Formats: sequence, structure tokens, C-alpha cells
Amino acid sequence: MSEKSDARYQMSLITFLFFSIAGGGFVLKGVVSQYTDWGYNSWLLYAFASLFYAIPYTFMIIELSSIKKLRESESGYQTWLNLILGRKLGFIAGFFYFYVNIFYFVDLLPNIITYFIYTCTSDVAFVTALTNQTWFKPVISITSIALFWLATWVSMKGPKWLSRALSFSGYAGFALTMLFIIAATWKLSSGTVTFNGTPIAPEYLQHIDLSWSKIASMSWALQSLGGLEALAAYKRNIRGGDRNFRTGLILNVFIFSGIIVISSILMNFILPADQAANLGLLSAIYVAFQQLGFPDWWTNVIALFLMITTLCGSLMLWTAAPVKMLFVDAPKGIFGHKLSEVNSEGTPVNALKMQGVVVTIIIILFMLGQFNSEMNTILVAVKNLDGGAATIPVLFMVAGYIKLRMKPNHHDYVRDFHFLGKGRFWALLSVAPIVIIFTASTVAALIPGPEDWSANFMGSLIQVILGPVSIIAVFYYCSIMYNRWRIKNPHDNSLFNKV
Repeated sequence: MSEKSDARYQMSLITFLFFSIAGGGFVLKGVVSQYTDWGYNSWLLYAFASLFYAIPYTFMIIELSSIKKLRESESGYQTWLNLILGRKLGFIAGFFYFYVNIFYFVDLLPNIITYFIYTCTSDVAFVTALTNQTWFKPVISITSIALFWLATWVSMKGPKWLSRALSFSGYAGFALTMLFIIAATWKLSSGTVTFNGTPIAPEYLQHIDLSWSKIASMSWALQSLGGLEALAAYKRNIRGGDRNFRTGLILNVFIFSGIIVISSILMNFILPADQAANLGLLSAIYVAFQQLGFPDWWTNVIALFLMITTLCGSLMLWTAAPVKMLFVDAPKGIFGHKLSEVNSEGTPVNALKMQGVVVTIIIILFMLGQFNSEMNTILVAVKNLDGGAATIPVLFMVAGYIKLRMKPNHHDYVRDFHFLGKGRFWALLSVAPIVIIFTASTVAALIPGPEDWSANFMGSLIQVILGPVSIIAVFYYCSIMYNRWRIKNPHDNSLFNKV
């Protein structure tokens, strides 16, 4: 390790824990979003996703990060796949992690704007009418672009600035979620909650709808429980090294999964599922708090917390981490010297600027395609596009993990942690549900269902172009880039670049 690396900013375990919670998504907002679509069954979806995806996936990350040959790696994800799947597929996977993450911004940024509006007014009907105005769509686009460039500027400052913003937003979002849980428990202990004077009769299981749209929305839940692999890019910035890194991930997945399942169960008691579906993604969370006896002005407080948490939390982390994961350990010279160049904290500043240009173009294209849609329709469409794209890097990683476990005695794979022991059977069985669930949700989320095509043909077409068509194009583009690089660098067999 160089002296430059030794002097880098070091964060504590507690900072890292809230840093990761903020990066994983705002807990309560994700629960309410899923409740508007899956209704009373949402708790079951989250319980299933936690047990069969989030927990095994976390231990997969710990196992991969313990490979001794890669201890000095700066990025994690791409380096693991370079070693296991080969440099070409590792590079393609790393590029996909960067590329599909761009869709997350198209989902996240319009939400920040609606949070700001709700911070200024608690009138749900007014906000819904405003956001559905045709003239307001360009305002959303321009403001989204400006916010992203603000996040890019902060990301250029490196882990010290990021950890401060992220740990603060983690505390804020976590506190609001806990307030919801405490208030709901208190309210339920004093009697049944009513909606418009009618007592709410909670249900724990309804008929499970596995229609195209429902399978597509499963990707929302999977995405809200994932993303921890990105934190490996900051493993060398945490005090205590590997031990604290592992502790942070394990604490995160159990705390995060437990709270999200509890919150989704409580939603069954305080807001009828059909009413949540009518309210949509825009305002259901505010009505949920009103159901607990909070005054109308509390809507402004919730929105302020949501805005701070999303802007200073999820947006900041996902602006920085995927870029670092790709450009720091991409084959040296494949993007040219300027894009791969990093500062003293290991942050590729020029690559962040390039990402900003790409995000700007995609936001404009998507908003043009959905120009005549209602705001809730837009938010559902971008959530599907984002959730479906976000599952692709996970499928790459699962493929790498399967190969890792199929070769237990390979000298390059020596590591000090084995999930479910050194045998193949239980480890491979644990990832089988991930492959099935992610494949189904990826296809359904990226390709609009028949009802979407009939409702908005042009918007669905642009979604297909931005989703599956662009993904195929990216795979082809990366293959050409790598082949050209390999011809010029036939003897470069490095797995990662030294910083």
C-alpha cells in the first residue's frame, strides 16, 4: 500500500453502518412504495427477499472480499469478477454496474423534487395536480439535472465529505423510520385504527398476483435490500479493516431487513391496501403518518426528512461508488488516461463529470417519452426501469460466485471465509432462488407489459430502447473496447490497478 493510500480518510464502524443504511435506501419510503403495489402481501415479499436474497447475498460479498489475492483491490466488485470470470467479463460486468446505476438517478431525482414541494405545502391534491401539469415536466427535468451535478460535485470531494453527508442522512432516515414504528405500535396498543370512520381490518395474506406488472415491481423490493457490494469500494476507508467491514455489512443486513419487514407489517394495520394503491407513490407515506394522528403540517417535516435523506444519502453514494468501481480497476488505458485518473482518495474525478453528461441525456430522453403521462405513471415506469436494470450486476456476481464455489481448491481463490462451509451443495443451493427471482423480475421490469404498450406506446418504446436495447448495445460496445485494448496490451494480466 502506498503512502498516499495510508493517509486516506478513515471512517468509524458506526459511520460506515449509517453510511450503508443511507446507501441502501430510505427504509420507510421503500416499504410504502411497495405497499402501494403489493398491498397486504408486501411484508411477505420483503420477508422472502430478506431470507432468500439479502442475507445470503451479504455473506457472498464477505466471502468474495476475503479472497487474499485481492486484498489490495480498490473497488471490489469488478476485481472479484476479473479474477473469477476473466478480465473481459469482469470489465463488462463493471461497466454494467456503472451503466445500469444511471437509471437509478432517473428514478431518484424526480422524487427529490416532489419532496421539496411537499416540504412547502401539505396539500396532497394541490401537489398531485401541479406535478401532472404538462408545463411542469421540463421543470422536473431541469431541476433533476441540476441536483445531479450538485451530487457529482460533492462526490468529487471524496470519502470524507461523502461519509459525513451519508452518515447524517442515515441517522435522519433511520430516526424517521423508528418514529413511524414507535407511533404505529403506540396507536395500535390503544385500539384499532380507522380510515374515514371505518375500522381497518388487517390481512396478512391475500391472493398472490403474479401478473407481469407485479413481477416487475418485485425488482423494487430486491433493489431496496441490495447495493451492499458497492460499499466494498470504501472497504479500505474504514477503521479496523476487514473485520469492521464484515461487521458493518452483517449488522446492516439484519437491522435493515428486520426493520423493513416490521414496517411493512405495521402498514397493514394503519392504511387499507386499496387506499394506498389509489394514493400511489407520490403521497401514500404522508397519509400513513396522518393515520397515526400526526397533524397535516407533519407532512412538511416528513418531506424535508425524505429530501435530506435522499439527496445527502442515496444520491451521493450512488453518484460516487459505481464510477469508482468501474474506472479505478478497469484495464489500464482502456478509457484513456484522463478518465481513469484518480485523486489522492482514489476518486476518478473526470469519470464523474462524464457520468454527469450521460445522466443529463438520459433524463431528457425519458421525460420526452413520458411527457403526457401522469406523475405516478412516470414514477412507476422509472422504478421498473431502474429496478430491472439494477438486477443485472447481481446476476453477474451470482455467476461468479457459482464458479468460485465450483472450484474450492483453486490456488487463486484462497480466502479466510466460506459461507455455509467449504462444501459446494449448501452454498450453491442458497443462491438458486436469487437466480430464479432476479431473472424473472429483470425481464418483466425492463420490458413493459401489454397494458403499458396500449396506454403509452411511445413511452413504452423509449423504455425498451433505454432498457434492453441499450443494455445489448453496451455489452457489444464493451466487448469491442476490451478486444481493442487486449490487442494493444497482450501481456497485461493484472487484476486491478494500484493506486
